[in-house]
Amino acid sequence: MEPPHNLALGGLTVAYARSEDILADFAHQLRQPLSALEALTSYLDLITTPSDLRVREQLLRMHSEIDYADQILQDGLRAIRGYLAAQGPVFGSQPAVAPEGIVEELSRPLTNAAMSAVTY
Repeated sequence: MEPPHNLALGGLTVAYARSEDILADFAHQLRQPLSALEALTSYLDLITTPSDLRVREQLLRMHSEIDYADQILQDGLRAIRGYLAAQGPVFGSQPAVAPEGIVEELSRPLTNAAMSAVTY
């Protein structure tokens, strides 16, 4: 049987892993609609005539707002990861480090998946 302090550390490891899973899911759930909006806006860019200046202006605003929302998401996730990392050391443990899955999800360009699904 493991000593109690090892059980506590095991629980912390599970808690950190669970919070990192939640964070990765959160990033995915927010990126999904942003990617779809970016893909649709890009498609509208392609089919809108250059002479339709009002529509082009609004599409430019849409791209800007989508980029801004993505930046807010990235900044927030970076702050949360920093907070999780700052929670150690506890019982001699090391600070939590975001696993590759989260780093990969956060580093992925916004429009990759959505753009590949759009047909022109």
